[in-house]
Amino acid sequence: MRGLGRLKLTSVGLVDFIAAQRLKNTLLINGFWRSGTTWLQQTLVEALHAKSLFEPFSPAAGHHWDQFRGKVSDASCNVYMPLSANCLTPRDRVKLHLALKGVGTHGYTHFLREPGDNTWSRDLVVKFTQLGFVLDDVADTYHVPVIHIRRHPAAVFASFSETNWSWRFEDVRLRELYSPQDYPKGSPERQRAEILLRYDQLPAERLAAMWSLSEGSAQKSIIAGKAHLVRYEDVVDQGPGILNRLELSSVNIPSNDTASPVTTSGREQLSASQRLNDWQTRLTRKEIDTIKSVCNELFPDNGYFDNDASKSVTLSR
Repeated sequence: MRGLGRLKLTSVGLVDFIAAQRLKNTLLINGFWRSGTTWLQQTLVEALHAKSLFEPFSPAAGHHWDQFRGKVSDASCNVYMPLSANCLTPRDRVKLHLALKGVGTHGYTHFLREPGDNTWSRDLVVKFTQLGFVLDDVADTYHVPVIHIRRHPAAVFASFSETNWSWRFEDVRLRELYSPQDYPKGSPERQRAEILLRYDQLPAERLAAMWSLSEGSAQKSIIAGKAHLVRYEDVVDQGPGILNRLELSSVNIPSNDTASPVTTSGREQLSASQRLNDWQTRLTRKEIDTIKSVCNELFPDNGYFDNDASKSVTLSR
């Protein structure tokens, strides 16, 4: 049976490789974990009749980061993000290249696919949560449109606390992932590593630091026109039809509200108001204040905690 399982995965990869010769358009979805990336991918796959590729850099997809030194817990491994394109190994780049061609090297990357579902489509929607620091490089190298979805960091933290995944964010330790000594002095990567370790004390601090640095990097890509920004709150409030403003395709996306396959059990039927605001009662005052303090320090223009949040741009091209 195990042999047949490997043969099946190999066959799937082979079909993907053959189908890649027909591929015409690739769209990349990026965003922090628990920010609506899976829902966004699913919505666009259905609207475009595209095929999907799901989280090729996830440990669940068999990806191993050669950057690690020493023992790394499952939880920490799952939230690793390369701090710049310079941190990608040749192996990482090969896998990235294959993914953007629609080639999955593990059955997990077909998470959203039904058997034979759009396998031969000329359109592909691929999702990577780990690329927040390398969006410029991906856009410049592969010339693919990038949609980055952003969600309130406190809501992200609250969502993490209720997942039924095999790992928990509270078990993440950033010191297992990043060592400043691994990066050149004065480099952006070393500076980011030093900042992350400074906040490697409490779960709320860790999440706020990771969110702030990766979102700040993504924001630079958005301002440079290399990525399109969508706010989770706008999509929930106005419906996915708001994505039509991006004009990424001629397909009209209906404004329906459906849960994604990874929506936490029991939250599928929540109202828009509950989805957007119930984190305020699910988190402690200390957790909220901690997230606010870290985000305002590391990413002052975050659009959620400053006084001008209501004036922030929510969709950009």
